[in-house]
Amino acid sequence: MVISKSFLVILFLMLMKTAVFSQRATNDFSGKWKTEEGGIIEISRKELGFIGVGVLKKFVVLKDLQFKDGKWVSEMTNPTKKQTANCELLVEVNRIKIIARKGIFSKTIYWTKL
Repeated sequence: MVISKSFLVILFLMLMKTAVFSQRATNDFSGKWKTEEGGIIEISRKELGFIGVGVLKKFVVLKDLQFKDGKWVSEMTNPTKKQTANCELLVEVNRIKIIARKGIFSKTIYWTKL
């Protein structure tokens, strides 16, 4: 059986992607983050996880952000619409990708580190 070089390259890249983008329990969300709408959220460590609070209105946006089953999960609240949703957070280089889910609907948003 002959394995082509292109197959090996693709396999290597897939394995590297998993290693580079995997989430870790040691990820640190602490600091100030700018939302897509221009708001500022300050995330700080609390007990076993993190909490995110709006800087201007002091409203809890992320509640009980914890590492569970290999993922960062939290409950997210939209303060203007007064709606909550479960979400998964993925740490990227200088931003957070947030996938919020409520029922069958989902929305992806990004926050950038300040």
